[in-house]
Amino acid sequence: MKAFLLSSELNYSRVYVDYFGLAPGETQRVLINCTKLVKTVFLDSRVDNEETKRAVYNLRNFSICSFLNNRSISKIFSVLYEGFVGNSTVFKCPIQPGIYYLRNRFRSNLVPAFHPSGTFRLSSRIKVEPKGPIALELIWRYRVIRT
Repeated sequence: MKAFLLSSELNYSRVYVDYFGLAPGETQRVLINCTKLVKTVFLDSRVDNEETKRAVYNLRNFSICSFLNNRSISKIFSVLYEGFVGNSTVFKCPIQPGIYYLRNRFRSNLVPAFHPSGTFRLSSRIKVEPKGPIALELIWRYRVIRT
């Protein structure tokens, strides 16, 4: 299986974050400038098949703080965490104001082996309250080809 990134988009509100984008002068690191203490963090993540317009995966209100305290909660998120965060930044709750870095690399090994082939849209939204507004959003369009 091979996976290819087609496009990416980074969005943020200015309530908790002053900047969310590529680190200056870099293409392989994303910088997050968190300006307020964040006590709780929730993730909504959805993968849509762009050809059929159907959801392949939909997760709502996943507690990031619970995950950070016990990464064995989800093997899939543990692999993604290592792929994007690794040892470059230490995330723990509450998240203190400051500068945080993520890796900006899309690799085939981040896509689970059971993933179907086709063109997809991954939307990951970070919120500080389960029903609150979006603080950060990452949108990836990618293609998976079975070889």
